[in-house]
Amino acid sequence: MRHIMADQKISVLVITAALMSKFSSILLILLLFSCKVQERASITQDPAYVRQFHSGVRYMLNDQHDNAIEDFNACLQKEPNDAAVHFALSQTYLKQENYNQAAFHTERAAALDPKNLHYKRELAFMYQQLGKAQEAAVVFEKLLLAEPKNIDYYSGALMCYQQLNKPTKSLALIQKMELELGENPNTVIEKFHLLQQMGKTKESMTLLESARVQFPSDPNILANLVDNYFRAQNYTAGFEILDDLVQADPTNGVAQLMYGEMCYRSGKVDLGKKHLGLGILSEGPSIDQKMNVLIMWVNEKDLKDANKQLENLVLYMTSTYPKEAKAHSIAGDYYYVIGQPKAAIDCYRQTLSIDPNLIAVWNQVFILEYEQGLWSYLYQDATHCTEIYLNHVFPFYWLGLTNNYLGKYQEALDALQWASSLGINDPAMKAEVNAQLGVAQFGLGQKEKGIEFFNAAIAAQPTNLNLKLDLLHQLNKYQLDAKAHEALKTIAIEHPKEGRPMFELAYSFFQKGSYVEALEWQLKITDPAILISSKYYEQLGDIFYQLGREIEALKSWQKALTFDEGSAVLNQKITTQKYVQAP
Repeated sequence: MRHIMADQKISVLVITAALMSKFSSILLILLLFSCKVQERASITQDPAYVRQFHSGVRYMLNDQHDNAIEDFNACLQKEPNDAAVHFALSQTYLKQENYNQAAFHTERAAALDPKNLHYKRELAFMYQQLGKAQEAAVVFEKLLLAEPKNIDYYSGALMCYQQLNKPTKSLALIQKMELELGENPNTVIEKFHLLQQMGKTKESMTLLESARVQFPSDPNILANLVDNYFRAQNYTAGFEILDDLVQADPTNGVAQLMYGEMCYRSGKVDLGKKHLGLGILSEGPSIDQKMNVLIMWVNEKDLKDANKQLENLVLYMTSTYPKEAKAHSIAGDYYYVIGQPKAAIDCYRQTLSIDPNLIAVWNQVFILEYEQGLWSYLYQDATHCTEIYLNHVFPFYWLGLTNNYLGKYQEALDALQWASSLGINDPAMKAEVNAQLGVAQFGLGQKEKGIEFFNAAIAAQPTNLNLKLDLLHQLNKYQLDAKAHEALKTIAIEHPKEGRPMFELAYSFFQKGSYVEALEWQLKITDPAILISSKYYEQLGDIFYQLGREIEALKSWQKALTFDEGSAVLNQKITTQKYVQAP
């Protein structure tokens, strides 16, 4: 879990990113080139040269890059050591995103005119863009010698040293920056994290404790101090700070969240939830801070039943932030965890209506629709998702699986072949796709291809019992292998507590016309996951019907319908009150 404290931190790198964008602005380029044109006039009296340079600048500013490059290169043929022309070329290549050429000419410009800070600055940022952190750091350090109070250069150098994993260099640089610009809470936090990275835990805590005296109300200082007190199991010191904050201002939502989280983490769960609730209902914390708390709460191990306080907080989030996808997503998570799948699906659908590009939420919807037997919805949603995520495996997997269930084997094969063509790195997903390809091939009458795909799936996941059962199911369904029945019997005997092997064995007896034995094995199933499924009661109804127990058959089919929307075949059985062979 990301702690609230981490969210409070304002990194120097954030500042850097904002400042870097300033240097790449069109306005700055225009100003620079205005200066360079004036310089040309003083360096050479050759009117043709000056016109050529002016022409190149105009072409560059009008995004006619090739023409600009042609003019600037013509200038360099006359004066190859003209720093301004090299810089102009670098900016033109930069606009073309040709960073290597841009860097080359910026290097030349900086070398030819070492006193020009504009060239050095552009070179430093260009090195960063090319991933040359070491080279960039050297240039930034040179710039700081000329302008020791320039925050941009400190930020740039710090970014480099962080990329190079040089905490000692970073710490020295921040200390230098503080001498020039003064100490502030953000620099203290940066120093704290660097000392932690260097393993100087005691020194880092001393720094924070001193900073608390210097900046007594800074939330970042306090947050990090509290967090580390609790990490060190110094709960007394941590709660002392939190008590002071909450008592001083009970409406301080951030402090309430911190207090609640620390109570929660230290085992004071009920007290923690009280303060967490107060924090969530306040206006101070950001939605992300509130979400972090709710995620922790929703995912707690003993949350199995509805929790009124938590549900109210979740509903508060959806009503307070109705246009935030994450608020509806956490509501979906809550209902999923407490076993209300249909409510969860509704919340996830609301999430996707706000932001349809949340692939993890789509997958959660598919899982729930599959578990609830909502096949028509699953088909529609999977079809829609494949249009959004053309290069993602799982929407096509779900579409293939659904088509297989609906007996649309060619459509299933098309979707699954596309999924397979995308390249699947995850062995489990690769096995599942191959298994569904096997189902499709069996459905199309291609026994050998079906077995081939199933064998590939089993080879990828040899310990996955369900894959073996899936293959045996297909062999029994189409009565293609007499040995499949005996194999199922062996598995069922070896796994007496697992419902799936017994279920498949009952099906195998059914396919052989041995309905008494089928019922015997069907009724031996004790696995709760099987007993609450639509498939269990549909198959039970099929067996009853073949035994001439039509009333019990109809009751079983109707009960099957209570667990999901039912397939067309199931609905036909209920309507006609007769057994119907599935495709």
